[in-house]
Amino acid sequence: MSTKQSAIIVGAGPRLSFALARKFGEGLGEVALISRTGDRLATLVEELNGLGVAGHGFVADAADLNALGAAIRKATAAMSPLKVLIYNAAIVRPCRPLELDPANLVNELIVDAVAPLAAAQIVTPVLEANGGGSVLFTGGWFGTSPSAEMAALSAGKAALRNLTATLAQDLEPKGIRTAVVTISDFLADKGRFGADAVAESFWELHTSRSGERGFELTYA
Repeated sequence: MSTKQSAIIVGAGPRLSFALARKFGEGLGEVALISRTGDRLATLVEELNGLGVAGHGFVADAADLNALGAAIRKATAAMSPLKVLIYNAAIVRPCRPLELDPANLVNELIVDAVAPLAAAQIVTPVLEANGGGSVLFTGGWFGTSPSAEMAALSAGKAALRNLTATLAQDLEPKGIRTAVVTISDFLADKGRFGADAVAESFWELHTSRSGERGFELTYA
């Protein structure tokens, strides 16, 4: 009987998402990346497979909640029992508040805060049926130290942080580890803020027992 499990990572890129995919793919056995860019996604999955990690790719724009939901369900159906959802998508667009088009703010909040909620709602019954697991989000220091230059992202990360706090109250009793990793600096090529080191902190959250830590890990 197979002991393989799986993780889904929303938001695919060559740095943190790839490091997360490698770490969780090696630790669990299988991983899916969801990205709005098919060509880049195919390259990342090929690299994962070349490293001996069973990787899969599914195309969906996090701004399209229906498409995101369909991709998550396809990934869940195609892989070993799901144990982890990681939401690592965001819109990073400099803009001061007086110059920020309210319609653009709405669109950014969908990606930064609404889509993570939708993804968590979809996987919760699956994780519960599989005996528990983890729902983890990538936060950032703008969520606690807002910047006028990044008005929309500051609002989005603050919303995500507070959303995680409330989600944890519902999910932790179900055995689902729920947390946001608030990264307090820019990613680097190596060292403390290298992608592999940050990915390790996500893995440590997943392997900690439900209720063992708070809803937020400040990575500093």
